[in-house]
Amino acid sequence: MKTKNKFRKIAGFLVVLTLMAFSFSCKKMYDNIKPYAEETVYPQRYDTIAAKIGYERVEIDLIKAGRIPSSQIRMGKSKKTIVEYDNQKITIDSLVSWLNIKGLKQSKLYRFKVYTIDEFENKSVPQQIAVIPFTESDVKNLVIASPRIMTSPNAMVIDWTSSLSSILLTYKSLSFEYKDKTGKVITGTRGTSPRIFAANLNPGSTVAMKLSYNVIPKVGGQEIVDSITYTQTLDITLPTGETTFNPTERDILVANGVTTFNANVAAGIKKLTFPIHTNSLQDLFYFSNVTELDLTGGELFNVKTLDYNRNSVVKTIGGGKFQPFIRHVSTISNANAQAMLDLLDLGIIKKIKYIPNSLGIDELLKRYDSKNIVEWVTPPDESLIPMNFFLDGKIQDNNWATDIVNPATDAPAGTAIVNPMKITLKAASASFVFTLPKEYRFNIANYKYLKFKVYAPDKSKFTGSYSAFQKLWPRFMNYMWAFSSESAFGQEYWELDRNATPIPDSDLTKWKDVTIDLSSAKDKHNRVIVINIGGEPGGTFSPPADITYYFANFRFSK
Repeated sequence: MKTKNKFRKIAGFLVVLTLMAFSFSCKKMYDNIKPYAEETVYPQRYDTIAAKIGYERVEIDLIKAGRIPSSQIRMGKSKKTIVEYDNQKITIDSLVSWLNIKGLKQSKLYRFKVYTIDEFENKSVPQQIAVIPFTESDVKNLVIASPRIMTSPNAMVIDWTSSLSSILLTYKSLSFEYKDKTGKVITGTRGTSPRIFAANLNPGSTVAMKLSYNVIPKVGGQEIVDSITYTQTLDITLPTGETTFNPTERDILVANGVTTFNANVAAGIKKLTFPIHTNSLQDLFYFSNVTELDLTGGELFNVKTLDYNRNSVVKTIGGGKFQPFIRHVSTISNANAQAMLDLLDLGIIKKIKYIPNSLGIDELLKRYDSKNIVEWVTPPDESLIPMNFFLDGKIQDNNWATDIVNPATDAPAGTAIVNPMKITLKAASASFVFTLPKEYRFNIANYKYLKFKVYAPDKSKFTGSYSAFQKLWPRFMNYMWAFSSESAFGQEYWELDRNATPIPDSDLTKWKDVTIDLSSAKDKHNRVIVINIGGEPGGTFSPPADITYYFANFRFSK
């Protein structure tokens, strides 16, 4: 009995010890979490922040995934978006991927703090960024390139010779507004290459031209997200009828009988003629009453000339009337043809005479075909090359020497032989030349072929090493190598294969027709044709008997 009681006492004591140990253990457990009892659990924050500058606003991106709808955003317990800046607080009742903050009218540094809150208004860790928006004060510092202004007593042209875009802005378009002499308000818009032609103005008056530029400003070389309108007014005073002007093509106007260059004189001119070598039609700006243009040279102008004096060869080539196979060496630019287009669009010019492809403005003139304004001169099927364009090849090199009789009075009989010439070879590279003055090139768009007749000597003249001279080698270029200054377009040389134009034995001692396809020269500035005999075989040239050719009927053909 005593033993049992003793066991009960021991068991009870163990229970008490166990309870005490458990109590002590639990106490230590709570001691471990006690330091965290006051900690706040933050909602999820936005994963990035980046800003784009706008006009009096900024756009702030908040999610790396891009600009997505609020319905697709999942950020734990976060419910709302808060933006704070300058004592301002904006609450957005949703999560957003980007913000558009407007009304930032001061050109200063704005500091933005963006965070989320949950349903208990617990805040996330904020994202922060500082931005300076583009404002009205910045607009005042923009600089637009100044225009070029041309004036006459009753009209003006405003254009820009350089790009309107710069390191400060990207130009998009412009609109303009002014009043004509009747008080009517004239408005319009212009795109990437702005040009304003204002007509029907009062001589001597001051015209207020209001220009409104649509531009995108740049900050640090980068475009902002908004385009703005930059406005300026140009007060332009027009000359009177007695005010003189400085023409671009003075000699051409003098040939047309214009010797006093003022608006009063120009107003009385109804027709003007321009030669094929004209470089600009901009002088038409001053001739507000001209109704007819002749762009063929008419009876007023001849072909320009070019003097040669080298290697004992002295020759002036060119001169005389314009030939159908001649065109301007380059294309008149749209800018230099614009004054003509202005007068056409106003209905002032009623008639234009033009040789296709001669000035390269065909596409510009085709706009007016429906109005029956342009008389397209039809070139003949073939156009002979006059001898005023013929040149002894020795002018280039003594090794190109020939003995030339032109015209050849002893030319063999043949059918319809025109402009025969006798060529006796005197060197291994014997050649002769047809060339145009440097203001022109061949009109290959009109004439695809070069044709001529050749009469070669009998077979006995082509024995041994001289058999190489039983062929022709046509060559085409912008200038002969000794005269590189004649072309501003570099050398655009091309040639036929040296053996491409043989003269078969069966065609010796008779007139043979030769045709050369010039298609590859259509877009080249070729103005020189060299006819070489033999393909330059080299070696000593001392044939046992003269090798004499006859040529005739050099012509361009469709």
